[in-house]
Amino acid sequence: MNRAQLRPPVTEEKVDYQLKKKRVRGCVRFTSSAIWSWFMPWTVRDRKYLLKKRYQYRIDGGSKFDFPNLLQVSGNSVSFTEPSLYLSVVIPAMNEERRLPKMLEECLSYLSEREKEDAGFTYEVVVVDDGSVDGTSAVALNCAKQQNSDRVRVLKLEKNLGKEEQNGVLCARGKLILFVDADGATRFCDYGKVEEELIRLTTADGSLPGDIKAFDWTFPAVAVGSRAHLEKESIAKRSWIRTVLMIGFHCLVWLFAVRSVRDTQCGFKLFTRSAAASLFSLIHVERWAFDAELLFLAERFKYHIAEVPVNWHEVDGSKIIPVFSWLQMGRDLVLIWPRRHAETYDDDTDFPSRNPGAWDVKKYCSQVKIDIINESEDGMNLEFDLIHVEAPIANTLRRVLLAEVPSMAIEKVYLYQNTSIIQDEVLCHRLGLLPIMADPRSFKFPLTKVIGINEGGVDCEEEPAGDPKRNLIFELKVSCRKNPRCPKTATDPKELYENAIVYSNAFKWVPIGDQSTALPYSPSMVHDDILVVKLRPGQEIEARCHCVKGQGRDHAKFSPVATATYRLLPEITFLKEFTGEDAERVKKSFADGVIGIDSDGLAFVKDARRDTCSRNICRHEELAKHIVLSKKKNHFIFSVESTGALKSSELVVEACKVVEDKCLNLKKLFAEKIEALMQ
Repeated sequence: MNRAQLRPPVTEEKVDYQLKKKRVRGCVRFTSSAIWSWFMPWTVRDRKYLLKKRYQYRIDGGSKFDFPNLLQVSGNSVSFTEPSLYLSVVIPAMNEERRLPKMLEECLSYLSEREKEDAGFTYEVVVVDDGSVDGTSAVALNCAKQQNSDRVRVLKLEKNLGKEEQNGVLCARGKLILFVDADGATRFCDYGKVEEELIRLTTADGSLPGDIKAFDWTFPAVAVGSRAHLEKESIAKRSWIRTVLMIGFHCLVWLFAVRSVRDTQCGFKLFTRSAAASLFSLIHVERWAFDAELLFLAERFKYHIAEVPVNWHEVDGSKIIPVFSWLQMGRDLVLIWPRRHAETYDDDTDFPSRNPGAWDVKKYCSQVKIDIINESEDGMNLEFDLIHVEAPIANTLRRVLLAEVPSMAIEKVYLYQNTSIIQDEVLCHRLGLLPIMADPRSFKFPLTKVIGINEGGVDCEEEPAGDPKRNLIFELKVSCRKNPRCPKTATDPKELYENAIVYSNAFKWVPIGDQSTALPYSPSMVHDDILVVKLRPGQEIEARCHCVKGQGRDHAKFSPVATATYRLLPEITFLKEFTGEDAERVKKSFADGVIGIDSDGLAFVKDARRDTCSRNICRHEELAKHIVLSKKKNHFIFSVESTGALKSSELVVEACKVVEDKCLNLKKLFAEKIEALMQ
């Protein structure tokens, strides 16, 4: 009796019980979420709020100039607007008339120097006054005047609602949008490092483009300034109560919201325009924990996120009220968790992370990149990188190489004599797998499908003459006999007998029609030393083999490649510095050449491409937690080995032609179907 027979039968009462249980569970989740929402109000921004006009502040109270909006609506379609500048710096400020001047001076000084070096570097600074009761707005404009800068604009909010970052970002005009705290705790000169890491996220191979301003600003990515590397120093300087609260807050962030970023609260974050449009139109938390919600949403949408160490120092005058502000931040974090698990977290947005305009196939193809890494002297082995494509495209190329690119192979064997110990069927099967040195592009496919023995018997009784446009014929005629000149002491069958071992070089090409003059080469077997059969005196084989053009999807013998594989480019990131014994252990955990150690004894990633056994580092838990292993999702390392008829590079080109033909046929089919529906 099997296990299924031992199970009790499922009764109607049991089914009803399970249904009631699911309903009760759903009611509990809904009720708990509703109660929690009543106690903890959840801010919701509607489309009207996001698209409303916002006006620049002027000291003299003159005519108003409205800010251009990051978002736009055209009919029923929604999108983000085109950028008119390279960088927008958003500075939220509330009662910052004392700390803002120094920060603005450093900011404008850096940006103006950058502009002098590169005329294409255009920028703006948007100071968002969140209901200040001092002269923050006037101070900002006066500082800009002292710096002879006309790039500073002020957005003054009437009431302090803790939403200055969102309002400022909605007024930004740049491809990149940076929001930075008004206290100047983070050195603005670190912007360059954060900018480089963000732009690397937008490229498939993680490299910087020749013109750094020519990056894809429609790609959603986030770069976060981080103080995590200063954690030990900050703990040493802070009081024990602040240290406990800080560690507790980090635990709450990791538990309820963000797990890929160690420092979520550093006020130095850079977004591409598309990422900012999507994230800032969704945030619900308005005060101190809004950073964590932004990164939570970015993780939820699987945006690329980079954490970049920056120089940071404590500045007096913080608006955070000890204990109370931290409790408020903790409340906001906990607010996210039950809504997410009760499936009531609102992360739907009308505004797409990508530009919703028509997909430009020419632009897409222009970004595709192929790098030849290595090619053998005979051209049979090829390693190349396919960059800026998605996995389905890479897999299509691999499958076409295996199954769609045609080659020539022996299809019919007319066996006139076989007295070897190998059965006729086995011998014919071996012959069919011999790789043929013949260019399939010179031949046509068979007119009819070959009828196999299992499908209706042998399709002909006599050998046909063959078609010079569709066939190649090879003849095998060998017999084994004793070698009269054999030494008396010989024991090797090769010396004792003639034709004792038959290799692939025994096949002779028999031209059909004008093939001897039409073909610029003499077809043969790819290799001369493939063992076919062993004979003994008196045994012989006589056969004529007819080759046809075919595809690997019909039979493996037609596959033109021995191997066609790809893998993603590995990435290895160190979250800390490894020196001394730790550096040696890290180096030994990876394949040779992956990790290097510099003159100072510091481990560094030398060549991640060589990585084949990176999971070995997981054996050392104390090291593994400081190393991030990942792969570039659109960088594919291809390895192609030809069976010999064509060079590997030619096979790749032929595979691309097959894919192109399929796409054109599909396009034609769609056009015909649409035309039929329109009639």
